[in-house]
Amino acid sequence: MLQETLQITVGFRPTSGSHAVTPKGVHTLRLVVDDMPHFMYYVYAKQEDPAASLLVARPRVLQLNSPSTRAMASSCITDCIRKHTRCPPPHNATLPSRVIDCSDPTKPKLRLSGGDTASYVILSYVCGEDQPYRTTTANLDSYLLGIDLAALPQTIKDAIETTHNFGVRYLWLNALCILQDSEEDIAREIAQMHTVFRGAYFTIIAASASTASQGFLQDRPPPSPPDVTLPFRCPDGEVGTMFLSPVWRQYDGSAEPVHQDAWCLQERLLSPRALVYASHTLQFHCQTSIVNVGNFVCGPTFGARLPDLLLRPDAELPSGSPSVLSQSERKTLQWSWIETVGDYTHRTVAKPDDKLVAFASIAELFHRAWKSDYLAGLWRDTLTQDLLWYKTFETRYPRPDTFRAPSWSWAAIDGRVMAYSVDDRLDPDSKDTEACEVVSCEVAVATPLLPFGKVRSGTLTLRSVMLEATWNPDSSMPDLYLKTSDAASDSTVNPVSSDPPEITTEPRHIGCAYPDSTEDVQEVWAIPIQWNQSARYASGLIVAPHPDGGNAFRRVGFFHSPEDTHEGLMWMLNQEKRDILLV
Repeated sequence: MLQETLQITVGFRPTSGSHAVTPKGVHTLRLVVDDMPHFMYYVYAKQEDPAASLLVARPRVLQLNSPSTRAMASSCITDCIRKHTRCPPPHNATLPSRVIDCSDPTKPKLRLSGGDTASYVILSYVCGEDQPYRTTTANLDSYLLGIDLAALPQTIKDAIETTHNFGVRYLWLNALCILQDSEEDIAREIAQMHTVFRGAYFTIIAASASTASQGFLQDRPPPSPPDVTLPFRCPDGEVGTMFLSPVWRQYDGSAEPVHQDAWCLQERLLSPRALVYASHTLQFHCQTSIVNVGNFVCGPTFGARLPDLLLRPDAELPSGSPSVLSQSERKTLQWSWIETVGDYTHRTVAKPDDKLVAFASIAELFHRAWKSDYLAGLWRDTLTQDLLWYKTFETRYPRPDTFRAPSWSWAAIDGRVMAYSVDDRLDPDSKDTEACEVVSCEVAVATPLLPFGKVRSGTLTLRSVMLEATWNPDSSMPDLYLKTSDAASDSTVNPVSSDPPEITTEPRHIGCAYPDSTEDVQEVWAIPIQWNQSARYASGLIVAPHPDGGNAFRRVGFFHSPEDTHEGLMWMLNQEKRDILLV
């Protein structure tokens, strides 16, 4: 026999890394069969159904370009502007250098803004194909007179139509508003992206389109298989119909093309408001909430938001050194940085040389609050922590053939990175945590126009212990040992009754290793970076001689102390320190 019980949730529904909001009222149902929990469902009703008075969620919107859908989306934007104290209010911001005039969507044209102020919309999308229509020095003048709509891919056509239909005149997108054949213009414009994104009225995110030619305004398919329906008895005795949508089948966005593209991350994080044209419906995202337009229940959604602190106007940010920030603010920013680097590094960069460039706007935003020197993905004021990024064995790839960052930067390699090892035993605010000395760290940027972008070189000199070690980099989870000669020089005396002391010369296990790539490197050294004697715990870098010779080394991995150590840190304490050059 089928038994039904209702669970009521009001207001905000907690989610992981997002601010998803559910409609207020009854919206979940748990089915119980023979007193055993079966499944949790979101429940909803059509607007005209008798059940709609109690079941406040509605079917998800499938016609994304209809006037009614636009009206509901506009209502979301208006509610955000009027009611969300956490969200920066829109204003007539200074226009980007170039924008597309959409006042006549059938005859769009490029406009040089000249510092004018007005509302504008941004398009975030995955190109995924050649861009013969892109703006260059050769076609700039003709584009100022008009852009042939037929030459544009469907996604850009849809963005022009959407901008116009929402009553906004100007649209910005990378391919048409930056001179794609001018390195100087690219660097100058990308350096302003953190301001451009934050100043937008809202951003159009073409989440479901894997190429620019796909577009995003087409109708979405209905649920497959269809949601289950059950009768719903209302208090007045009338019987309506409720729809059941399984919680486990809900959209979370992680598989959308925009969440695989590196450039799209900054456009999502820095935009105060966004209309997300997802594969299942239209969503509205802001700093306060994530909702499905039309009042369909919105479950946990992929992707964290940045802390409110980072989106404050410049005048409201702490001035001076990072020490002005409270301990709580610093930790909040550090956790956000870890999550953001992890999100970014799992994404694909079409041009590997853009690894730091596509992240520049995010780095600039953090710099506004931290006030620390940016060092190719790391920060000078927290450098000994930031050096301790690592890779898991599932995310190792071959080491790139060409230089794009110094080896000690996470930007030097491919694949998802954990920004640094977070462990209470190495709490930087604890008096028990010690660290090696940073003698110097210098990074040469490719152009002063883009100080948070591409770098030409980087050197780091540490003063620390460095001991020759052995490991098996082909192992999924390799162990790190002191080389036998070093272990013997630091051997342990084991007294045995009635026999002379025995000298143990077995290689000493000093750590669990995490190689940076699939590269087979055998000649390695261990450099402790941070340690805690009372906790018998240390973490550091695994390095190898630089192929160019000389006295330089390069990073090839990360290590931390084994969890079952009984000898503590004797292998590294009281050893002679030296200056170590890493490139």
